[in-house]
Amino acid sequence: MASLDPSLIERVDHRPRHTFDGDAYRHLGPGYDLLSGEGARIHGGRWNPPGSFPALYLGLSPDVVAAEFFRLAERSARQPQDLLPRRLCRYRVRLQDVLDLRETETRSAVGLTETDLRADDATLCRSVGEAAHHVGFEGLLAPSATRLGDVLVVFHDRMGADSSIELLDQEMWESLPPRPIA
Repeated sequence: MASLDPSLIERVDHRPRHTFDGDAYRHLGPGYDLLSGEGARIHGGRWNPPGSFPALYLGLSPDVVAAEFFRLAERSARQPQDLLPRRLCRYRVRLQDVLDLRETETRSAVGLTETDLRADDATLCRSVGEAAHHVGFEGLLAPSATRLGDVLVVFHDRMGADSSIELLDQEMWESLPPRPIA
């Protein structure tokens, strides 16, 4: 992991802390742990660098998750049907300290633009996510890189006693879900 920018840490730490209490969704292949963020810890994601910390990536609607699924296939240079079957899981998530990057003022304060949120190079987003994790946020909300809806990223190792993630239900995608339009 690269060293964190003290200025970014300070700017992130001074952002408002929000709660989140609602449903969120995730797609994953059979055999994967439904609540694990270890894949993101190992390989990284938009909001955490490879080899950093566990992060559970969730969409705030099934359409966001479907759009992220098609984006995954495209970025992996694979046909979407080659990634099937998948499970669509619905969770009830309660977090006490969330950085809300859906707010333009917050994005600006931490040095992110709309373009950064969707760029193939996630370096700036990872830096912000790493700073949020460092100062104790339990997760962050952000616009999806797909331009459709929002994502919630949960930092398992920062969750407090009053926070929780509960699997509510799941369904299997044996065939491709409808492709959402952004």
